[in-house]
Amino acid sequence: MCGIFGLINKGGVDVNHLIKCTDLINYRGPDDSGYMLYNGLDSPNIYAGKDTNSESIGMHKLESIPADKFKLGFGHRRLSILDVSPHGHQPMIFDSLCIIFNGEVYNYLEIRLELEKTGRTFRTGSDTEVILQAWDQWGEACLDRFNGMFAFLILDWKKNILWAVRDRFGVKPLYFSVKSGYVAFSSEVKQLRLLNEYKFLLNDHIAFDYLKYGYLDHELDTFEKNINQLMPGQIMTYDLANDDIKLASWYTFQPKKWIGTFEQACEEFRRLLKDAVKLRLRSDVPVGSALSGGLDSSTIVCLMRELLDEAGDESKVLETVTSCSLDKKYDETEFAEIINRKTNSRSHKVYPDFEKLQADLEKLVWHLDYPFGSTSQFSQWCVFEGANKAGLTVMIDGQGADEQLAGYGGNDLPLYSGLLRKGKFGVLKNEIKSYKSQHGQLPIGFLLGAIHSLLPKNLKGIYPERMRTDLDPTQFWLKDFSSTTNNKMNRSLKANLLDQIQISPLPSLLRYEDRNSMAFSVESRTPFMDYRILEFALGLPEEFIYKNGERKFILRKAFKDIVPSEILNRRDKMGFVSSEERWMKEEGKDWFFDQIVSDKLDTTKFNINEVASYTNRVMSGDIEFSFEPWRILNFNFWVNKMSI
Repeated sequence: MCGIFGLINKGGVDVNHLIKCTDLINYRGPDDSGYMLYNGLDSPNIYAGKDTNSESIGMHKLESIPADKFKLGFGHRRLSILDVSPHGHQPMIFDSLCIIFNGEVYNYLEIRLELEKTGRTFRTGSDTEVILQAWDQWGEACLDRFNGMFAFLILDWKKNILWAVRDRFGVKPLYFSVKSGYVAFSSEVKQLRLLNEYKFLLNDHIAFDYLKYGYLDHELDTFEKNINQLMPGQIMTYDLANDDIKLASWYTFQPKKWIGTFEQACEEFRRLLKDAVKLRLRSDVPVGSALSGGLDSSTIVCLMRELLDEAGDESKVLETVTSCSLDKKYDETEFAEIINRKTNSRSHKVYPDFEKLQADLEKLVWHLDYPFGSTSQFSQWCVFEGANKAGLTVMIDGQGADEQLAGYGGNDLPLYSGLLRKGKFGVLKNEIKSYKSQHGQLPIGFLLGAIHSLLPKNLKGIYPERMRTDLDPTQFWLKDFSSTTNNKMNRSLKANLLDQIQISPLPSLLRYEDRNSMAFSVESRTPFMDYRILEFALGLPEEFIYKNGERKFILRKAFKDIVPSEILNRRDKMGFVSSEERWMKEEGKDWFFDQIVSDKLDTTKFNINEVASYTNRVMSGDIEFSFEPWRILNFNFWVNKMSI
């Protein structure tokens, strides 16, 4: 895992910008740094910076980066994970190709073996060189072979073409900005803010989507005009000779329809997830796990233990980090400890509290680049801080399972709508019965909503507004200052899961995962984001995923032999939660109110009196708690920092 920066100079920047923008994110790569300059005529040259490892300088005979004119420059910060020797130094050159790479290609050993069979030889043990030689062998088609998380730039100076690539589901970030004086690429947005011509210009459309719906990271556009992100599975081709830029998708998500039995599906799921964890255990540095005590992370830790035992590492002690709370309502320690005992793991605990939130908020907002959904991201921040203190450079966790296996409560209405639409009345009856058994009442609201979704447009108005599924939420505190993304109600469970993976919340959760881990020089790995698992899960029949009121049905059944029943039988979803509701209503009440109802609130976007009234009603318990107050607070805090 690393940090990258690429700069195509049209006469508007100098080498100092390349250096500053690379070094700004030194926490992403504290082990080494390097630069490449290309003048458009000769072959590119690799140089050292002030933080370049002395062994890298000696091995590669690197000179200090000069203040030369350049057409294209690369900057790289390295967090050494695979082949930690200077052999893995970047930028790396092979023949006419030069690369800077952030992430991991987990199956690099298998690809390397395939390349060696063609007669190729390797001088390093890194996955970076495998990418270069695979690109040289197969061109863009090599991407289909990669199983990993990655964002990289490759220059072919003989063809005079630059490629920018992002992995299938956007686990690793890649931003770009096209200006009159330059085109720039970066791992984090803040790097682009150091360049000439940068001026903070808020993108009202993205801001409105965030404030109204909580949508984040769901489009090519970002919160700032003239800064974009390469979307998941996208490739940009930049012809340097004629200044031509083309964006295309190298990967399109196509679930693989399952035609076997449920028992066969369980067997296949076990095989895929176990292999995904096995691949992500490949590391030349210590590996731990972020353990919440929920089903997803518990399954991962149990699989890690099983794999280590099978490899003859029974004595190896796993290390976990858990976010804990003194408030039992938000604490999962007892469940995490069940897993720690079962797997013989050494537990590290962190205790996010209100005082630390106040102290760390400015740093957290800076690292995350853009607003975020709730203080749950603060809990995750504390987990990765704990991993760093424990000496764990790599962390494996359960991110991505909820979105493909119906882990969220918002899946009930789409499930019922889909069953009703398809005429699966027997299945629907069973789900209604299961719901009543679990909750003590019939799901009347979901059923009425499902019926409403079937009504023709001209009849939808017969429902009271509060019961209609086709209307946007009413937020009197928010002005309609921009057009918005259509917040449609999905017509089936499968459609809802696809939206959760591609629109919200997964894209934003992956941003948080990347920034929170990298802030502490920790690489996070997410086995559930293995593309084979996503293609498998979304190709399953819906009843394999959500059945008889059980979410993640196949996960519970497939791993019942290795995950303790106390975890399998849990129905209370928490994750890395925080005590946000209590902080807002009790010890942090005054601070939250002052931050939300601020004299710096933008009156073109907020109805100030309504913001105050709404906040008071949430704090007093008159209306149900939600994360909307946090969105107001976080947006206001961020936008005022940006406007300074």
